[in-house]
Amino acid sequence: MAATCCHSFLLVYRLSMRNVIDYFEAGFNRLLFLLAALVAASIGIVAVLIPLNLLIIKMNWGGIWWLYEAVEYSLYVGIFIGAPWVLQQGAHVRVDVIVTALPQRMAARLEQFVDVAGVGLCLLLCYYGYRAMMSEYEDGTLPDKDLRIANWIMMAVFAFSFLLLAIEFVFRIRRARELVAGGRSTAGI
Repeated sequence: MAATCCHSFLLVYRLSMRNVIDYFEAGFNRLLFLLAALVAASIGIVAVLIPLNLLIIKMNWGGIWWLYEAVEYSLYVGIFIGAPWVLQQGAHVRVDVIVTALPQRMAARLEQFVDVAGVGLCLLLCYYGYRAMMSEYEDGTLPDKDLRIANWIMMAVFAFSFLLLAIEFVFRIRRARELVAGGRSTAGI
């Protein structure tokens, strides 16, 4: 009886934990979509502002003095903040020569190994980004530019993006396990 009760408790715990993880993953997916939409909007704004600035300069009305540095910042932020969504969508550059040549079970194991390595690397970069952010914050350093955004903010974007990438790699591992349990291919996860 005690074994049945313990087994029932573990089953309920596992199911409730799965629901919590599913809920977290759904929220995480919405966050990544929101960030990707913001990156897309920034690209659209840049596409409008650059010709507008050229028109303003040609008409001798002045110019948007901060535009080119803002484009530089938006590209930096966009690349790092958009990377987790790109990874999630499988839209990143990927070479599947080895994976496609292996039997399905070995290919799945290789995919899982790469995802685990991705988690480790991203957490390491997040840690060093966080350390650099704290150092920049303590020093109060600013770039030598006309449009100045504190260096610690740029490093915070770096650290945050690698944290998001690590979380996405963990979800990739989870999705791959579910696919392997279902007998489907993990290529392109």
